[in-house]
Amino acid sequence: HFGTSVFASSPARVHIVVRRVVSASAAFITMAMVYPASQAVVVGGGLAGMSAANQVIECGGRVLLVDKSSFCGGNSTKATSGINGAATKAQHAKGVEDSVELFTSDTMKGGAKRPEVVKVLCGNSGADVDWLVEK
Repeated sequence: HFGTSVFASSPARVHIVVRRVVSASAAFITMAMVYPASQAVVVGGGLAGMSAANQVIECGGRVLLVDKSSFCGGNSTKATSGINGAATKAQHAKGVEDSVELFTSDTMKGGAKRPEVVKVLCGNSGADVDWLVEK
């Protein structure tokens, strides 16, 4: 279930991560021959899946998005406190002082176990949140 299981440093990079995850299998080779590069099937209608589908469309492709639920949103709909990001345009416009370093520190204090993933997540979070707001 790639839509909600794939971690990517930015929504625009989701399709690259999915390709890398799947490319190791023979199924990918068969699928690549059946589906032209201008078409994609995205499994999962959460934030990652919707972002991947949006990216395909923005690049001029066609996409089929499939989700197991009767509505899209996945676990992203459970994010009642919002989506975290440091140094966003909205924060800057409202004079909120924040930094990637502070977000990284808070995330690690919160129990994150993989500093290399936290660094990417927090480092790209501002631009990622801005991208979501703009789309």
